[in-house]
Amino acid sequence: MGHERVGFLPKTKKWNDLVGQMGSVYSSGLPVASVAAQTLQNVRKRYETLFRDDTVKTVFAFLVVFSRACRFPDPRNQLQDSGIPIPDQPTLLSVVKALREQVPTHESASEYGQLALAAAADAIGQWHKQHATTQMPLFQPSSEFFESWRDLGNGAGFCELARLYFGKLTERYLNYFLDRAASATFPNIQQREQFQREIHSHVDDVSKHAFETAKITQSFAAGWFNAHTREGLPDAKEIEGFLAIAFGKLRDELRREGEAK
Repeated sequence: MGHERVGFLPKTKKWNDLVGQMGSVYSSGLPVASVAAQTLQNVRKRYETLFRDDTVKTVFAFLVVFSRACRFPDPRNQLQDSGIPIPDQPTLLSVVKALREQVPTHESASEYGQLALAAAADAIGQWHKQHATTQMPLFQPSSEFFESWRDLGNGAGFCELARLYFGKLTERYLNYFLDRAASATFPNIQQREQFQREIHSHVDDVSKHAFETAKITQSFAAGWFNAHTREGLPDAKEIEGFLAIAFGKLRDELRREGEAK
């Protein structure tokens, strides 16, 4: 399950073309293609071991526990039983707060820990925005809060959340390493600062590219969730096993993207 081979996923914009647009503001030929290739290589290298990262494992386990709880009549009690305290009348912000409280401070304070937490918080918020039948204010507690999350309790709902998470995480890593590759490559500070402004102006394009890349994890996530939450919750080894396969799929997709002409 989840090991099927797939062809190259079509993208709205190829990565090399997208980074090339960022570098088109320069009249002189700068090694933008090298920056694009180095960025993908750095993300792939990071994804080789990210499945072992404690923050990533904790964050993903939270998404699994939260999703499974939403299939029950009283999700809040299910979460409490799993060691995740939720107020009587929760808000979207209280869910994000509960997520952050699952990660030890020394882990969440790291640069990579912040990337993992921010990606999960964004994924939760975006899933809710897409599926809520009524838009509730972030700060207004509601006893009906979990009604809008019911669809998250099945494989179809969870695989959407998983794709959002891996897309948001990949988006952050692409931007993170793109900035660093440019800083190491461009010969002067003016060019580096200009390129950084171009990165910000193309933030939506990078986000879309990352979301399209993360599609490769979607069907695998649905089957895995249904199989591993039917009778209970997956253990730490099963969580790590899922992440190892998911990041492997993402690495393969990023490699194919780097080779695309």
